[in-house]
Amino acid sequence: MTTEFSDRLAGAKQLVAQQCVKKYLIEKETEYWVVVGNTREYLVFIDPFWCRCYDFQHKLSTDTMGQCKHVLAVQLAFQGDEYDTIVLSKEEYDFIRPYFLLSA
Repeated sequence: MTTEFSDRLAGAKQLVAQQCVKKYLIEKETEYWVVVGNTREYLVFIDPFWCRCYDFQHKLSTDTMGQCKHVLAVQLAFQGDEYDTIVLSKEEYDFIRPYFLLSA
């Protein structure tokens, strides 16, 4: 395991411990994962893994591990059932949707 990956994993564990991982359920069917970071919230997809953060978009494109601390945090939180679930109606989601789509 590389030092860089170890640092990302440590950061992910800290995010989980600080309860920064949120699963949004829209109409109890569609799910979106969000990780509250230091400066903003990051939208994370799990299939395939994808994150809106700068590291994932720019630095990790050539990294064989390809996982930022936000993606790792979602994986850890999911495995340990350590995340908050927020259930929204379609109307509520439509209202906050632009917030999720802000550029990184």
